Formats: sequence, C-alpha cells, structure tokens
Amino acid sequence: MNAENNFAARLIDARRLAEIARTCGLKADVSHYVNEALKELWQTQSPEEARKIAERWVLWDAEGRPWPRIPPLDNVVQFHRAGPTQISMASQPATPLQAIRGWFDRQDEEVRTETAGMATLLVFEGHDLLVFGGRAWCDYLRQWLSETNLSNQTIIGRALTFRSCFEYFAESRFTESGWTRSEKVALGVVEDAKNDPDSDAARLAPFAQKLLDTLPARKIRWINVRKSWRELVSASLTPRALRVWSASRTERVRGH
Repeated sequence: MNAENNFAARLIDARRLAEIARTCGLKADVSHYVNEALKELWQTQSPEEARKIAERWVLWDAEGRPWPRIPPLDNVVQFHRAGPTQISMASQPATPLQAIRGWFDRQDEEVRTETAGMATLLVFEGHDLLVFGGRAWCDYLRQWLSETNLSNQTIIGRALTFRSCFEYFAESRFTESGWTRSEKVALGVVEDAKNDPDSDAARLAPFAQKLLDTLPARKIRWINVRKSWRELVSASLTPRALRVWSASRTERVRGH
C-alpha cells in the first residue's frame, strides 16, 4: 500500500487518538502521534522519500514538535530542522484533479492529444468538441481539470470518471497483446489493399501503413505512459487515496 497514503491516514487519526488519550488521563497530544508516524516513515522509506512525504504533510512549531498540516494550527510557525533531516514548508497536497492535470501536462504532445481525444469521446459527450482539433480537446480537458470551487464529491467524481475513461481506451496501448492486435489488423488492411486496389481496404491502406511505420516508437512511448500513469494512480487515484484526500480537505476546512 502506498506509503504516503498510510502516513496521511495516521495524521488524520492523530486528533482522534489524542482525544482518546486525554479522556484516559494520558499526556499524549496530536504532536506525539505525528512524531510516532514520522519515526515509522523514516524506518520504512529512504531518507529522501521520507523527507518528501513529510514536508507535504507536516509542519513544525518553534519548539521543533511536528503537527499535521491538516487542519492549520494557530501555534504552528515556519520551522526548519537542522541537519540532514531538514523539513521545510510546502504547499498543501494537490487535489486529485490537479494531480491528473500535472501528469497530463508532462506527457508529449501526441499523448496529450490522444488522451484528450479519449476524454472528448466519453467524458465531454454533447459539447460538440469532435468537430475541433486536438488543441481544442487539450484546452477543454485542462479547463475541466482546473475548475475551482468544486465540492469534494465533484472532484472525486471527475477523477474517477477520467480514470475509467482513460484506462478503457489506453488498455490496448498498455499491453504487448494490444500492440500485436493493432499490428495484425494493419497488416491485414495492407494485404487486402494489394489484392483489391478498389476495395475499402485500399482507401485505408495509407493510414494502416503509417501505423506500421510508427508502431515501434509509439509502443515505447505508451509503455512509458503506462508506468507514469500507474504511479499516479497508486499515489493519488486509488479509492483509499481519494478517501484520505477527502478527509484531509474536510479537516482543513473545519480548521479555518
């Protein structure tokens, strides 16, 4: 299970555990449980990865005690730990849609256009985007992923919708068998065109030949896309990751 999700879940539980400890007469506040979570994080992750996770979820007060970034606490000020385990302040964790937008923008133009086209076919049905080109598709998808003032439910709904749509279309690009099927279909079209120059296959032959010519490069590109997509899903789009994000956002809102 994703280490960051586990760590965030423990921080969300820290307040509840501190309240239980207080009712039992124990001197264990929220900071105590955050510190315990940090110890486990440093034991199970590399120092570099532990620092990255901690700086997204932890603030340090003037006495060097760790506190959750959720909700913001009045007694928390900017604090830097001395030495190799220095922790600095960072922005709040991205929403699932912001995480998808960041992933989308890191892809090359061809992958962005194909991905936005997938969304155009299923997610944006009824918006007449099919008559426009790839640039319009990409712009509309970015706008859809970047809309502000959305409820948690809407953000999670959009994230799940995009994930389902993308994986529905991209599955054939993520597997060897999918590329093998595409190659066989294209070879069949080219062969049929040779046998009957007046057939429908003949009209499709130039497109099929182009697919065959570019298939090796596209296969490598989409294998890399598969890797980055699965990393994104594991970190931000699993059911548990979405629940952790929603709970943390709710806590931040209550803390204001």
